[in-house]
Amino acid sequence: MPLARLLLTLAIAAPLAAQTRTIRINSKVLGEERVVHVNLPPNYALAKQRYQVTYLLDGHVRELFDLTVAASEYDLIGDTHDYATPPQIVVGIDQRDRGTDLGSNQEAFTKFLATELVPFIDREYRTSGFRTLIGHSLGGRFALMTFCRAPGVFPAVIAISAAGSDSAGVNSVTSCLVSAFSSSGTHVRQLVLSAGEREPRLRANLDRLQAFLRETAPPTWRWTVIDGTGLAHTETPLATIPPGIRFVHDKSVWQMPVSLADSITSGQVDPERAITSFYAGLSARVGSAVAPSLEWMLAAARIHARRRDSEAEAAARRLIAAYPEDLEGYGILAELATARHDGAAARDALDDARRMLDRLDWHDVYERERKRKVIENALASIPR
Repeated sequence: MPLARLLLTLAIAAPLAAQTRTIRINSKVLGEERVVHVNLPPNYALAKQRYQVTYLLDGHVRELFDLTVAASEYDLIGDTHDYATPPQIVVGIDQRDRGTDLGSNQEAFTKFLATELVPFIDREYRTSGFRTLIGHSLGGRFALMTFCRAPGVFPAVIAISAAGSDSAGVNSVTSCLVSAFSSSGTHVRQLVLSAGEREPRLRANLDRLQAFLRETAPPTWRWTVIDGTGLAHTETPLATIPPGIRFVHDKSVWQMPVSLADSITSGQVDPERAITSFYAGLSARVGSAVAPSLEWMLAAARIHARRRDSEAEAAARRLIAAYPEDLEGYGILAELATARHDGAAARDALDDARRMLDRLDWHDVYERERKRKVIENALASIPR
């Protein structure tokens, strides 16, 4: 088995989840200190990529925060026709008095999010600019209203059992959406809605909103309704958050067409040019910069390595620069060096892989040691 493929096989394992940190922010808008909880993707300190951010209202509710973190970390990659939910930064926002934050003082709280919290997170962490806002009950209605109160700040909203006492409440939401439709231009906007069968008033309002979206939403808006059969008000978040996050990251938005993917992997087109062009178009569609994924940088590096062409080493080094925590790039460099009988360069690449392995956090220490043994065996096989 080629060294690069062997390292790839060994690299597929679940790393240890990052710890959540609690941050206190002095808000001039609200005139008080507010608390948020920030969960960073695994091995954030070693990675170089920028991450999407999911914001959760009622983030002090541990069950909802943990569920959101778990859903955002489901990033298993299948093949080049799949799109994995990318690892994300999750920000849980404490509500001191949710009736005030999300009700009587909602305009000020929206301003706090848009002008203080989001800029703070963007300043302190490597963010990509794409954000999802999740809210339940009062938080669901609040999240919906950010489409017009803070246009463009949250391109995706997951509104769960959005509270609305009467038709006037639904009318205010639809009026907000009409405004958002006209201001979003050609950028993709995404909306996930749900309500439980056992909350009939909210379900009736959801049916009205669904009919409105079916008749009025422009084609650049993606929306869906999560099935709430048998669910009560407190159960809908558990049934909505994972599929809602998955809908926002559906391959129809983020992954390249099958025909283009096949053209790249089969070597019919220049991989760098095709990948760069696709991600430029995707960035324009979603309204924020999207860098090539690990999946496609790996694909490009593998293609060049298979051809043994003049771009092979540069492609492997670009992969390592963008995703230093992934071991296959080092394996490709070692394989290329071995093919040209440069044992010193091959050993250097494998030494770099071993050092990175020692810095990574792994849930299974036995898996880490298995990887170490593979690297050491490969080092021992290189003639001096």
